[in-house]
Amino acid sequence: MKRNHTFTEIEIRLFDTPGKLTVRGRSTKAVVAALLRGAAAHGPWLRQVARWVEGLAEDGWRYREYTGDVLVFRSTRALDPTDAEAYLQRRFGRDALSRVSIREQADGEGRSAPPRLPKADDELTKELRRLIGPEQHQAELYLGHPTEELSELLLDMSFLAQEALEDSEVAGLIEKLREAHVEDAQYRDLHSRYLTLMERAGPGDPASEEAYWDLFSYTSRKLSKLVPALRSFLERRGFSDLCEHEATAFLTAALSQALSIIEEREE
Repeated sequence: MKRNHTFTEIEIRLFDTPGKLTVRGRSTKAVVAALLRGAAAHGPWLRQVARWVEGLAEDGWRYREYTGDVLVFRSTRALDPTDAEAYLQRRFGRDALSRVSIREQADGEGRSAPPRLPKADDELTKELRRLIGPEQHQAELYLGHPTEELSELLLDMSFLAQEALEDSEVAGLIEKLREAHVEDAQYRDLHSRYLTLMERAGPGDPASEEAYWDLFSYTSRKLSKLVPALRSFLERRGFSDLCEHEATAFLTAALSQALSIIEEREE
């Protein structure tokens, strides 16, 4: 039987009544921005919490969720509640304990499976899903969010992807791909063939379709070199536990943006 690992989590209580602050996004930057915005309406206390959040992120704590009244963070290293209490006092002062509670949480506890969604119709997402996780690929792309939340998920992951492309490791690799792309005769041949067939036969012609997928597959294989660097970025930012639909949305947005950068600079 598989044993659940136990993690130490802390809850920072913001309000006595839930629902006063809106936090959009899963990054600590998004949390800090929301706290600073909310300080004008709810008091300077939230600015102090914003500093705490920045400190927790620096020390490797992973942001888990905002429930409407508390922010939840999880330790990424072995830390029992006594050690966590000592850490909080040392890092933020004794007064922090009046607003922060500590608990042990089993991995996976409290999670429930999200509802199913219809088959995704975005070709880029489907193809990159096959590329990113072929061993788990299914005919249906399981995004796992209610329809009304899907656009917000994609927007959040798009912002996180923008941050990833500014990361020095990822940006350096993109620059190398750009330099190789400028000299890539095979890409130019495939691209030229696709454009020629589209102009002559139109998008519905079988030859045009074949040329499109040849070009797409070739480009996807090139972009796949970015996937390890993007996953490394997620690890460093504390997002190693993204569920499948979040990881898919993030990687798709990041690879799509990277391709735009590479092709925009081609000249």
